[in-house]
Amino acid sequence: MVESERLQLPQWFNCGYCGFRSGTFKAVCPKCGREGMALKEGVTRGEVVDFVPIAYPPENLKQLGEYVSVLVKLDNGCQIFGVVLENQKSIKIGTPVAISSFNQETKELFFEIL
Repeated sequence: MVESERLQLPQWFNCGYCGFRSGTFKAVCPKCGREGMALKEGVTRGEVVDFVPIAYPPENLKQLGEYVSVLVKLDNGCQIFGVVLENQKSIKIGTPVAISSFNQETKELFFEIL
């Protein structure tokens, strides 16, 4: 587990919009249209807003096996997509989660249930 209190996440730095979307990491802000992102320390806890169990992952995520894709509203209001691997059956809307790791190379963001 990564030290979640100091975890650095991508954030649009030109306008401050928190627009990270795991798997569709882009260098152009969908809100202001400007290029460029920066890593910033941020809030790492939130709750599940929506989720989809994935039984047959796409080719680029096959190594994960079954997982749950989650949309999480962080405590600062940002909404980000990520993955939950453990305790998949206990996930429901409103489940409290925390970011457990972020893979800079693949841009995969993982959550753990609190």
